Amino acid sequence: MSKKSNVWQFFYKASETVATCCLCNRNYSRKGRGTTCLRNHLKSKHQDEFLTLEDVKFAVKREINGNPNTALLELNLHEPDSDPLESEDSLVRARCDEKLALMLLNQSFAFIEGEGFINFVKVLQPRYVIRSKSYYENLLCHDIYRRMHAHVKQQLDLLDSFSLSTSLWWEGANSEGLLSLSCSAISRDFQSHRFTLRCEALNYDCPSRLACCIRDLIPGMAIEVPKERVHCIIRDEPTALPGSLPDCSVHRLQMCVRFALQSNEVLQNLSSKCKQIVDHFAHDQTAHDHLKFIQEIHLKQEARSILPVVPLEWNATFQMMASVFRMKDALTLYSEEYNLVQIYPDEWTDIDLCNKVMQPCEEIIKIWSYTSTSASSVIPLVAALRDSLRTDVHNYVSSVTICSFARKLLEELDMKFSHITSDIKYLIATYLDPRYKQAFFTEREEHLVANEVMQLLLATVQGDGNGQPALKIIKVSSSSSSLKMNESKIDSILDNILTAGSPANIQQTATTAFGSQSQIKNLLYLYNSEPRIDRNMDPLLWWKANIKYSSMYGIVRRFLSAPAASASGERLFRESAHLYSDMRAGLSPVSASKILLLKSNYTSDSKENNV
Repeated sequence: MSKKSNVWQFFYKASETVATCCLCNRNYSRKGRGTTCLRNHLKSKHQDEFLTLEDVKFAVKREINGNPNTALLELNLHEPDSDPLESEDSLVRARCDEKLALMLLNQSFAFIEGEGFINFVKVLQPRYVIRSKSYYENLLCHDIYRRMHAHVKQQLDLLDSFSLSTSLWWEGANSEGLLSLSCSAISRDFQSHRFTLRCEALNYDCPSRLACCIRDLIPGMAIEVPKERVHCIIRDEPTALPGSLPDCSVHRLQMCVRFALQSNEVLQNLSSKCKQIVDHFAHDQTAHDHLKFIQEIHLKQEARSILPVVPLEWNATFQMMASVFRMKDALTLYSEEYNLVQIYPDEWTDIDLCNKVMQPCEEIIKIWSYTSTSASSVIPLVAALRDSLRTDVHNYVSSVTICSFARKLLEELDMKFSHITSDIKYLIATYLDPRYKQAFFTEREEHLVANEVMQLLLATVQGDGNGQPALKIIKVSSSSSSLKMNESKIDSILDNILTAGSPANIQQTATTAFGSQSQIKNLLYLYNSEPRIDRNMDPLLWWKANIKYSSMYGIVRRFLSAPAASASGERLFRESAHLYSDMRAGLSPVSASKILLLKSNYTSDSKENNV
């Protein structure tokens, strides 16, 4: 039987005399009839597919030209993907091998040895033979990894500048972890890019070896990174230089919260009480059922469960206390009837106020954790949190415990974020963000930024200045935040700060800081005079649309590329638990690291580039 006809992309050979349609599973006898019946079936039942056949496209064109009613019909005449049964056996196996190998990015290698999967493949494609685990490991870690490596290197070569970030996620209970190095950048078309340059799968608990891995993380990269194009390196707490605080804003704020909580003995005792309550219901199903009975029958409430403690979460203590507080009435009734630790009225008040103090911290950490959040948000959000804590100290003076906690948190915030008012990467990033500009600067900081930007522009080679069509400013999707605007304390504070100054004051500041003696000064004066955009708008789209500032594009892409926080490997680690099982079963850490790197970079872009 000849298989040259394109009709076979829609049929497969069920037997020597029977062909089955892949679209509707209908069988056709072919004994002595060629492919005419198959073509007729497509023409009558699947017209769109019939029009894609190469040998009918000219006839279709003639039919369209002769019929004015079909003049607007659009045809897709591109060659479709070849069907496995239409290809040579070697090509079929190669395609199947690669697809199966890529599936192992999300599945354990043991999966392909399961009887159910093997039987499924036999039915789907009897000619395909599943290879050994080592074969697919080699395919992933050599051929596919090589293509991904080339793709990432190509992306890196196209970038003028970029920022690096290091992170370590460690699960001490299993002595397993993930060390990663990520790159953040803004391309010339003002698209934000983020990809991983290196992953290290860890499965040991030797501190000295871990220290060596962190030390060699950047020098040990397979891809050469030009130092002159690296804007900054953001390190999280575990990968920070010895004796220094982390560059990651998320980890700095978490440290502030941790130290403030440790210094408050009353909150520590309250936390212990809540922990006893959570453990009581976690280990006693009868108690859990009775608590549910109290909620539904006595209080006429929807039954809720007390959430278990997640010790690896930075705010696990506060989440636990919030979970207990939501069931205050039911727990009070339960404790009166059973021997359960009691929480007194003033303690319930402290738990409630503590959650209110913590709500802005949790919100800010969520915002900083988004991959799209740049360093430009650090100064504004720290200022908003500082105002929130000052208000809490004033409003909650009736509670000595909460007032003390808020004051200590404010002291830690001022101490651990004191660097942002002198660190030029945060100052200039904030200034170059059209949502903020100089709204959070003192007069000293305004002059510091003005002089530094002037020097950078004078030292910068003339920018690309390529004309770009003006784009309409599009608001960022509100789904990126778990809190609605009218429920956000931080949003309210930021709006008040940004609307406090009148346009006249902004104009006067611009004149004082820059003057208009040169072309660069005039350009900065013009930028300062522009009204700030809404906080929900994308600053990169604003810059792309305002071509008149093209000479500033180089420093804009450089400073706005710096992320607010290091790229956390927590999600990748959680989604790759199967790889650590494979490591315990014999998969080498080197192979696991390469597979993790593939998984972290395997996005829609890499798929389009066959990576």
